[in-house]
Amino acid sequence: MQPFGSPGLDQAEAVEDGTALIGNLTPTGANGPIAPEQRKALAQRIGADWNRISSAVAELFATGVPQNDSRTQQVIHEHYRWLCHFWTPDRASYLRLAEMYVNQPKFRRRIERRKPKGMADYMRDAMITYAWAKLR
Repeated sequence: MQPFGSPGLDQAEAVEDGTALIGNLTPTGANGPIAPEQRKALAQRIGADWNRISSAVAELFATGVPQNDSRTQQVIHEHYRWLCHFWTPDRASYLRLAEMYVNQPKFRRRIERRKPKGMADYMRDAMITYAWAKLR
């Protein structure tokens, strides 16, 4: 059991997060626009992936693993790869996103919901380390 409380989001919260992330996009598949039930499944998968990544970051943070540790950087790499479903961040845009996670209350609340306070700062610092080491 994770020391910070609930292990993650329930299914409805995952769909809500995934829907927020895909916004008003009309995803298309090989055969055209995706049907509403497929859109819901996509939103759920995106939200569940975010939940898995953010729960892993929270566990690392809660157990005192440094932001530049290889385990943390592996999870941040998963975060970067997950973002590539939406767009491919370069160093500058990933650094801006890292700062936005901390400085925008909406993002901080979403990141720290059911997670330890301070996780947004930890994630930002880990993202900065990753961006400078891996991105151009």
